[in-house]
Amino acid sequence: MQRIFAPLGRMHQFAALRHRGFRRLWTATLLSSTARWADMVVIGWLTLDLTASPLMVGVVAASKMAGYVAAPFMGVIADRMDRRRLLIVASAVNLATATTMLILVVSGYLQLWHIVVLAVVSSLTWSLDYPTRQSFIPDLVGKEHLANAIALNSVAVETTVVVGPALGGLLIPAFGMAGAYALSAGIYVLDMTVLLLLKDARQTTAVVHESPVKSLIAGLRYVRSNQTVLVLLLIAGLFNLLAAPYRYAFLPVFARYILDTGAAGYGMLTAMAGAGGLSAGLFVIALGNFRRKGRLLVCATFALPAALLLFAVSRSYPLSAALVFVAGLTQTLVWTSIATLILSHTEQSMRGRVMGLRTGVIIALPIGNLVAGAIAERFSAPLAQGAYALAAAMLMLVVVFRMPSLRRLE
Repeated sequence: MQRIFAPLGRMHQFAALRHRGFRRLWTATLLSSTARWADMVVIGWLTLDLTASPLMVGVVAASKMAGYVAAPFMGVIADRMDRRRLLIVASAVNLATATTMLILVVSGYLQLWHIVVLAVVSSLTWSLDYPTRQSFIPDLVGKEHLANAIALNSVAVETTVVVGPALGGLLIPAFGMAGAYALSAGIYVLDMTVLLLLKDARQTTAVVHESPVKSLIAGLRYVRSNQTVLVLLLIAGLFNLLAAPYRYAFLPVFARYILDTGAAGYGMLTAMAGAGGLSAGLFVIALGNFRRKGRLLVCATFALPAALLLFAVSRSYPLSAALVFVAGLTQTLVWTSIATLILSHTEQSMRGRVMGLRTGVIIALPIGNLVAGAIAERFSAPLAQGAYALAAAMLMLVVVFRMPSLRRLE
């Protein structure tokens, strides 16, 4: 696949793809991230089939991301060890997890506790994988193409955040649970193959003599002193808590109980979010190294909760699908803008730790999923989704008011 991307390097929007090592990392990122986020949807529907409980869907979604609490320490490891080897180890564990799920589904022995345990294991590997991939980029491209590489990698990761779940939603009615996990395992095999071929990296990890705890504290102090990065991490945590749960805690419940569409309709809803995310990704790539990234971020952070608020009150399937498309589009714009701005405003020696902290704030998502499931079960999914959307918009207003310079970030 990475050979397919090579000709794109002739275009200035894809200049970083001229570097063979980065092409391979970018290909591996597309593969692993797609499989990861596809499983988020598959596992949610599987849990609903087993338990018929919105609360349990929230519990499993929270377990799928519980390991992100270790992400700051994983960022320290990414700054100290061979990043290619770390990525291969993470991919191998993901392959083992997907294969185990496949065996349990086919054999009929799958129970809820299996899902929870394997979800926690995969969340730990992702907390290592994400900051390692992000901090690996400077090792693979020259300084001239670093900004472009950061943007391309951000687009790859953040687009699969919405495209992956769309694929997962379509796999369920097309191939069933067993087929979905068989495909996930196959994707991880390809991911490992590409990483094994990635041998031309110029590793830039520094030799350090301080303890991992001191390294982590240094990273925390750096973020505290860097107001731009601190605010971006705050926004990422806020939207993981209140906006992102629409995909994992709310969509399965809306599809089954509110819109009454079944697995096929659920698949189409996730596909619409994926289409929106892909459109946003292509839009960002076409812009190249554009100016006023902060203004784009602010606009997207208000458009996303607005779409989710309308989705909460909609009872029309076509309208709901259109709103999910807008949510997927604006969500990708938010995540891509945040990742690009953080890496652009972070010193290279701190990128592993800062991206570890960026991954760590995703811990807000399982908390949001868990609370969303509890509110939806106690009251209703529309009420819970509406409350989340309103809270996200109101808190973002506070952030913009307190830091007006956010709109001027480049």
